[in-house]
Amino acid sequence: MIAEAEGLRFQVLGSVAVRCGDVPARLPSTVARRVLTVLMLSPGEVLSTPRLAKAVWGSCCPATASNQVRKAVAQLRQAIPGAGAYLLTDGPNYRLNVGAAESDLVEFNQRRLRTRQLAEGGAGAIPLIQELQAALSLFRGQVAADVVDGDELENGLIRAAARVVEERRLAVQKELISLRLRSSPPALVIEDLRDLVAQHPLAEDLRAQLMLALSLSGRQADALAEYAEIRTLLRDELGIDPDRSLAQVHEAVLRGDAFSYLHSGVPARYYEQPAVTGLDAGRHLLTPGVRKEPVKAACTLPHALTDFVGRREEADTLLRIARAGSQGPGPLLICVDGMGGIGKTALALHAAHRLAPDYPDGQFYVDLHGFSPRERPREPAEVLQVLLRSLGVETQRIPADLDSQMAMWRARLAGSKVLLLLDNTASEAQIVPLLPPGNGSLTLITSRRRLYGLDGIEPCLVSRMSSGDSRELVKRLLGGEPESEATERLIAYCGGLPLALRLAVAKLRSRPTWTLSHLVERLGDPHRRAAELQAGDRSVRSVLQLSFDALTEAQRHALCALALVPEASMDAYGAAALLGTGPVEAEALLEGLLDVNLLEQPHMGRYALHGLVAGVTTGAAEFEQFLRGGGRRSALRRLLDHHLAVTTRSCLLLGRPDGGSGAGPGPAPHLPEINSRKAATEICERELPAMVEVLRACEPEEFYVPAAQLARDLRFVLAPEGGVRYETAGVGAPGGGAARSPEAEEYRTALLGLAAACRNVGLLEEGARLTAAALGTGRARPGGVRSGER
Repeated sequence: MIAEAEGLRFQVLGSVAVRCGDVPARLPSTVARRVLTVLMLSPGEVLSTPRLAKAVWGSCCPATASNQVRKAVAQLRQAIPGAGAYLLTDGPNYRLNVGAAESDLVEFNQRRLRTRQLAEGGAGAIPLIQELQAALSLFRGQVAADVVDGDELENGLIRAAARVVEERRLAVQKELISLRLRSSPPALVIEDLRDLVAQHPLAEDLRAQLMLALSLSGRQADALAEYAEIRTLLRDELGIDPDRSLAQVHEAVLRGDAFSYLHSGVPARYYEQPAVTGLDAGRHLLTPGVRKEPVKAACTLPHALTDFVGRREEADTLLRIARAGSQGPGPLLICVDGMGGIGKTALALHAAHRLAPDYPDGQFYVDLHGFSPRERPREPAEVLQVLLRSLGVETQRIPADLDSQMAMWRARLAGSKVLLLLDNTASEAQIVPLLPPGNGSLTLITSRRRLYGLDGIEPCLVSRMSSGDSRELVKRLLGGEPESEATERLIAYCGGLPLALRLAVAKLRSRPTWTLSHLVERLGDPHRRAAELQAGDRSVRSVLQLSFDALTEAQRHALCALALVPEASMDAYGAAALLGTGPVEAEALLEGLLDVNLLEQPHMGRYALHGLVAGVTTGAAEFEQFLRGGGRRSALRRLLDHHLAVTTRSCLLLGRPDGGSGAGPGPAPHLPEINSRKAATEICERELPAMVEVLRACEPEEFYVPAAQLARDLRFVLAPEGGVRYETAGVGAPGGGAARSPEAEEYRTALLGLAAACRNVGLLEEGARLTAAALGTGRARPGGVRSGER
């Protein structure tokens, strides 16, 4: 037994705490608590300041991150008496120098090591059970429970490190139950086994132990019910059958021979499995004794789409990168990323089947459920069990803890050339343990996120499907030559999203009385479009909603604001006005949405919202809350004032010193530099489509006076000589000349004048939009113009 020593005790096997005797120390701040948690989860390991910062803030570290980490360490040394003897500085890095007496995690690891040594020395069940129970008694709950539960970084370093310790805890629990099952009445372990099975429903070794315990307790029917349940789960969740060892337990239960099986077909103990190379038990380095076995060539790739169309440029790029990279040192990683429904999996499978002959030792596919309805992202340990079984490893030989699974996976693939397709990935942390070793192997990754944080990864961005490819896909799906005009409108409404096209055609084919024109008419309303694109239990809304649900609160708010002007692209300055932030903060939010492929970047520094993403956003509860809180009105007014400030400055530089008649801009604290006539013309031309969308959005809020001024400014920029005229006579108002307020009429006239200027310079689409908005301007409302809008 390892004796406790007086002094500090660093506890991470439960809520994070530091105790001096029985007295808990008060940890000074959230940053300090997270820094300490990372150090406690890596006892004896030297951690760099950037790594500690990444654990605290994830990939969005503030500029002062390093200083805050150093400050947090200083606070810890000051708040915890005697901590300076354990919390050491190693150059610019830090490490927690603790042994078993000072750290519950180090003691746990040492007790695991001692159990292994006792077993190798031929010890009986009783001392082994005592040592394992003592190791598990160190846990006061989930690892770093208070820090992990409050952690917004779903796939951060703290969560990943905590998961490793939890996997080791599970391995000890399994071994303890195995020993108790063979040395005490089996009924005594049933309750503990049911708890573990509820936490790990796909763990076949746990289910096998539960079946044996039930059978040996005279409950054969319950044991057989457990087998039926896990067989159904494995088929539904993974598309596989139970492995041979679980089937053998099932046969033993059917024969009433569970006792003989338990004492003759005993799975190997976890401490007899290959150990992981790395730091364990504080500062003890363990070396694995892994015997390499030949890889069993296998292919678990699903069938590629039989009607795969287009994507020639992306496919050729992907194949070229794969074949060029296969000649270099180390494994090759390619990340195929794009928005939900864009066709990432179809492209990756298409490429994987073409590349399969280049990887003779096996081609493997796993869906990681990073963005799946009613599915949590799969843990690396769960995935490694599937991969090892694909290699022919029997379940009873697969280690229970993650580190040992990784060691076995890499040892089995050493010197092999395999292709691994990891589909629907949530984060880098999810895939790092799964990467094959050695030279010549390829890992294809698909994700809605841009997972470019992995060293050596090659990006392959999947963008909108081209109009030509979309047209070919519709023809392939419908057969024959569909109506030309309706097809073009369908392609425009689906916005280059193959999933949307497939669902639209599937819906059409399920309605024999519908025509393509009728379907397209139903898709004409942008607010209903995402809901209409549904067939069976698949829909564009549900697919994109998964991405929306994974956003932070600030990102959701930003997306709601951007959805107010869905057709407009903007820069960081325009976004800052819309969001009510500074340009730096706005750009960070836009880049974050770009990283998860909910925004597009048509040009450097410009950001645009896909029409279907806007439709899903406007149907979300957060958007309704945003509207009820007055977010639409204030956001649009800020954006209008920003554009008006830009055009006012531009008009001054272009020779209209009075800036025009009417209202000037409201507050616009952040403006881009406009210091020349050329810059003035360029920025107005660049922002014109966005300004047109803002002008169209102003009518419901009755921002008539400033919107009219913006339209006149833009007309002057397009035709500074004043030669463009638009006669409003003869242009009828809706409803046969319905009365409008003077301000509404001024707004309408300004829009028609700008529409004429747009048509005069060839901007026909903008002209048509402005004309439609002008002719749709409503009647005068009771009370006239709202106060403060002049």
